[in-house]
Amino acid sequence: MIKLAILSLLTTFTDPGTSLEQKACDYFFSNLFKNEYADYKVIEFDNQTDTTRYWGIVHKCSNWDNKTKGQIVSVTPEKSTRVTANTDVRVRRTTKNSGRLKIAVWTKIKVDDSYFVLIGAYRKLRFAEYFFIELDKDGNVIGTCKQGEII
Repeated sequence: MIKLAILSLLTTFTDPGTSLEQKACDYFFSNLFKNEYADYKVIEFDNQTDTTRYWGIVHKCSNWDNKTKGQIVSVTPEKSTRVTANTDVRVRRTTKNSGRLKIAVWTKIKVDDSYFVLIGAYRKLRFAEYFFIELDKDGNVIGTCKQGEII
């Protein structure tokens, strides 16, 4: 019983900096965001990862074979976790009707020995771009893929 309580406390109060979602988020803001969205001064960011299964756009990526893509689409995401946006731009809470750039992070999924985190950047009535970030178990980035759609 005591071991269960300690385990619960350790998992509840873990530092988001150690999660794979946070490592993918840090990689996104330090590398991809600076190149893709350099003109943005304010973004909206959701601190809770999304557990919905919107991964079908991965089929447009040429980085992975069809078997891996099929597994990415079919795997159930793990539980939601908190992430932070470590960036120099101003970060606001996500609102429904603003025209600001919104950034969302999906909960990681595991396929074979790799983990995948999906990060979406979108503007209402304009565009949606998705960044698939593949990581190893230690949080090292193995590969990325960017896909987009007009909304």
